[in-house]
Amino acid sequence: MALLEVKNVSKVYSKSKKNKGGSLTALDDVSFTLDKGEALGLIGPNGAGKSTLIKCITGLATQTSGEITINGYDTKKQRVKSIKKVGAIIESPDMYKDWTAMENLLYLADLSISKEEGLDKNGVKERVESLLKLVNLYDRRNDKVYKYSLGMKQRLGIAQALLSKPEFLILDEPANGLDPEGIKEIRDIIRHLAKDLDMAVLVSSHNLSELQLTCDRFLIIKKGKILADIKADDIVKGGTTVVIQVDDAVKAIDVLKSEYDITARHEGDGKLIADTEIATGDITKTLILNGVTVNGITVKENTLEETFLSVTEDKKKDTDKEFLSANGTAIPTEDSETGKEDK
Repeated sequence: MALLEVKNVSKVYSKSKKNKGGSLTALDDVSFTLDKGEALGLIGPNGAGKSTLIKCITGLATQTSGEITINGYDTKKQRVKSIKKVGAIIESPDMYKDWTAMENLLYLADLSISKEEGLDKNGVKERVESLLKLVNLYDRRNDKVYKYSLGMKQRLGIAQALLSKPEFLILDEPANGLDPEGIKEIRDIIRHLAKDLDMAVLVSSHNLSELQLTCDRFLIIKKGKILADIKADDIVKGGTTVVIQVDDAVKAIDVLKSEYDITARHEGDGKLIADTEIATGDITKTLILNGVTVNGITVKENTLEETFLSVTEDKKKDTDKEFLSANGTAIPTEDSETGKEDK
């Protein structure tokens, strides 16, 4: 059984001024699962339904229909049990800035886990110290939070979310506004939690290049619908782009078409772009044997960003075709907005 199961979930907001008097479907029949040891990236444009989905999972919002279970517990009928082993940072962590990291975590631990788990002061302190070491803040544990950088605050927020030893962690834009070093630190922590500690992690982010380095799987959502559920390995396996620099572009295009049935695009100055998985050595050899000088050849693997744009563009074309077929004409549409409960 998957740790998280989302089955046919829809969320409809009733009439409001923001929706111009009409109802608004923020989530539309969303279904997916998430297992322990897996990091899942949730991506989509603003207004796609990401934040609404996260709030439904954590019980901050209630779905209109469908079912969400965590560890087998229904989030609507058994909310307390379902979120008992869930940690989350939604938007940004909040701390007492005039307190140290140690003071903040000890206080929160006293409120949340000390009585429930029967930990004495030494046990609580050991838990807090181990978490500060996990997020690389132990050496700065006695510094007041207002002295922390944005990246340090984000890592402290992750430590806070891990106080109850959750099996499922939800992070909303954890690397937002961080410098490259801070982004890498967050990435390393997420990978460690999923791979080494067998935790299920759901990460919502607009930073697609970083998300590709962090997650095992990706959900692409737009206008409340899941458009794709893609494994990280399949993005690379889905094809590669070869960039070839030649002296005679016209002849090279003909050779690639006749020998490999590759349709290459000429971008000027002898630069050709071709989508193929054929080995670059074979391509180079074939071109040279046919009298084409190859000045350079490189392979660029598919990226999450390219996959996202491809999926969302294809879906837009399908929607336009359906509209044209039904109405005989097309009108411009805007992405849906999900009001205050969504980004």
